[in-house]
Amino acid sequence: MSIRTRTVVTAAVSVLLAAAAASGAAQAAPERVEPSATIALDGFPAWGVLSPDGSRLYVTVSNTAADGTNIAGEVDVVDTSTNGVTARIPVGAIPVTSSINATGTRLYVPNSGDGTVSVIDTATNTVIATAATGGSPMYAALNRAGTRAYVPGLTTNVVSIIDTTTNTVTSTIATEPHPQAVTFSADGTRAYLTARGVNTVQVIDTATETITATIPVGEGPIRVVLDPQGKRAFVPNHTGDSISVINVVTNKVIRTIKVGKSPIPPVVNPAGTRMWVANYMDGTVSEIDLRHLSRKNPVVRTIKVGKGPIFSMLNMRGDSLYVTNRDGDSISGICTATGKVTKTFATGDAPRQTIGGPAMYAIDSTGQSLSVFTAAALGKGACS
Repeated sequence: MSIRTRTVVTAAVSVLLAAAAASGAAQAAPERVEPSATIALDGFPAWGVLSPDGSRLYVTVSNTAADGTNIAGEVDVVDTSTNGVTARIPVGAIPVTSSINATGTRLYVPNSGDGTVSVIDTATNTVIATAATGGSPMYAALNRAGTRAYVPGLTTNVVSIIDTTTNTVTSTIATEPHPQAVTFSADGTRAYLTARGVNTVQVIDTATETITATIPVGEGPIRVVLDPQGKRAFVPNHTGDSISVINVVTNKVIRTIKVGKSPIPPVVNPAGTRMWVANYMDGTVSEIDLRHLSRKNPVVRTIKVGKGPIFSMLNMRGDSLYVTNRDGDSISGICTATGKVTKTFATGDAPRQTIGGPAMYAIDSTGQSLSVFTAAALGKGACS
């Protein structure tokens, strides 16, 4: 805080400030935590996924040639016990948001630069199949059974469905313009697809592979998040500065909640009573009371974090929220009981995702690295 030269602080105010500081009433600055380790990667990372047993972290990586053209990407395999890269697996151009099956034996990598999905055998760290989908795919989402991978084609307006037994595209579903991301219901009977081109969510019956409902939402929907009870779907409208709440029985929007600028996909606590929405352009997090959605404004707190929050993650206990600040090169650790930022974790350049496992890992997108924070660095969480 800057104080103009002409401003006079009276003795009485000085005494009050001193008393507040002595009593602990003034909020302490967040503790700064440095990385326990930094792992160099072979290019610019986009996304990481942890194996089910937590022993390996798979990171999609891209490079750019000197003339600005894209060159083939790869998946870097990190041993989480040693923090060493044990393999670099060549895939297609600009690999993005991958998925791993429940047994950890197959990794599905969408390559947005060449319209393919690379299928990796994690036992041998080799690509065993390449499925042509087209459409600049950003996501390859596995259903609950692991028998199908749904791949939205952003530029072709179809969802390609890959049979994971044959690793080939066996069918496609025509969609509204610019399908982006798929979220499966807990029982796997439905898939929720955001169509950014027309601001809708489309509901897919996974048994018949047909669209059964198209739901208008706000502007620029990104990815649907379901509550733990499976009764509501939450849609972050990135350019509409709002969250659409959908009743999944009626497929109707029952509430639109105004939040900050450019919200990202929210995080819901296990009880389904609280939701946190990071707002990229505001550098804030909107905390929403899900028990009282009928209130005029269910946003109970607005929490200031770092610049450009782009990803959020709750710890296993649900008492600590970690918010990745892409433009602030940091992660804000929030105590969910108080809504206070108590720790700031320093990362590499432009982190875009945080992953929890044996340690906490930050994907530093332009830093060409992973920042690692061990259990000792994390302590007992943001409330400690």
